[in-house]
Amino acid sequence: MEMTVPSEASKRARQKGDKPDFPRLRLAASGCLLGQPVRYNGGHAQDDFVQRLRHYADFSPFCPEAPVLGTPRETIRLVSVDGKVRVRGTVSGTDVTEAIEASCERQALAVLAYQPDGVIVKSKSPTCGLERVKLYREDGVWQSPRDPVTSGRFTARLLTAAPFLPIEEEGRLHDAWLREQFMLRVYTRARWRTFVTSEPVTVAGLQRFHRRHKLILLARNEMILRRLGALVAAATSENLSQTLALYDKLLNEAFATASSRRRLRNVFHHVLGYFKTVLRSEEKRFYLQTLDEFIAGVVPLITVIKVWEGLLLRRPHPYLAEQIFWHPYPPELALRSAVSATR
Repeated sequence: MEMTVPSEASKRARQKGDKPDFPRLRLAASGCLLGQPVRYNGGHAQDDFVQRLRHYADFSPFCPEAPVLGTPRETIRLVSVDGKVRVRGTVSGTDVTEAIEASCERQALAVLAYQPDGVIVKSKSPTCGLERVKLYREDGVWQSPRDPVTSGRFTARLLTAAPFLPIEEEGRLHDAWLREQFMLRVYTRARWRTFVTSEPVTVAGLQRFHRRHKLILLARNEMILRRLGALVAAATSENLSQTLALYDKLLNEAFATASSRRRLRNVFHHVLGYFKTVLRSEEKRFYLQTLDEFIAGVVPLITVIKVWEGLLLRRPHPYLAEQIFWHPYPPELALRSAVSATR
């Protein structure tokens, strides 16, 4: 999907307050995706989308292999030996398990210390791959896709240590739906990080954060939205620390649930409910027809968003207008412009 660089006009508009102000992301990524020459052959695997994200994010690069095996180097692969995963040279068969595991441990700890909003890893890599990394038998035969999904040794550590940390492969981010889901999660984490590191953190601030995220939470997990609402309602200055910790946990759980056309339909119906006494029948019919076309996969999500924003322009509603749902990330990312961006 084509994505444009932020225009000077859009930057000025946000500076004037005409558009939401988006936090700068904190991301970690495989160094090769950022153009670093750390691949086995001394090259890189620079990715266009990752490069474009530099306009919106600060990156911390990592590569578990280059520091211990050098560049260029023999390729490595994962081998199943007596039920355990070993790391061996593809041609020589040299076992480098201990060196690779130690490097993966060091770099995983460094990434976690960076406290990223999300991580982008190199697909198919025996250290960085997120899923379907090939696992071989000792005789060199690939054990086939029927084996359990295998992550690279580095990424497996991240998944264990931080199960709610958004992690994606650059290849999967070519899928419009997966890209939109990932960016929703990382921008939500960035807003939460910005809030909890602000001074001072107050109950009123938590209430405002929650209020602005109600619709986007409704699109993810209505049950957790209700739990969060009860948690915020009971927040006091005395229990604020405990409340923030539990809110963080539940927020992560909510965004572990993917949005869907069905959940998004509920959000738009919910918004229409605020105007049921003022909309003419032909207006309501138009909105519902647009929504039906979205559910049927005829028009993309951005079309419905713009139609509903038009409603809010004609009939202003302060609570609905402040919802993050309408602009969860910079519009230049164009993540809602494809029909395939929702499922």
